[in-house]
Amino acid sequence: MIHLKDGLNNLHDDTCVKVYDPEIKKLIGVYPNYNKAAQMLGVLPSAVQQRCTRKTRVFAPLYGKEVACRLSRKLPEDEPLMNKCKNVFL
Repeated sequence: MIHLKDGLNNLHDDTCVKVYDPEIKKLIGVYPNYNKAAQMLGVLPSAVQQRCTRKTRVFAPLYGKEVACRLSRKLPEDEPLMNKCKNVFL
């Protein structure tokens, strides 16, 4: 299990939040913390945290559909994706 470091929006350095579209089974975003993921989805950071913990879906108003949020270890190929996801979905 991945634990938080010093509060809600501070994950460990080797951890990120990945957002998937479960209908087409595609990765749509990689974010460094819950707050950034929540801003892009249009939900509260606590909702993203809950959904990552429970492994359930959340409706994202800005995306217009349900998405799945998961905690994951940062991989070298995730860094370019995080930079790309700052303003848009993948």
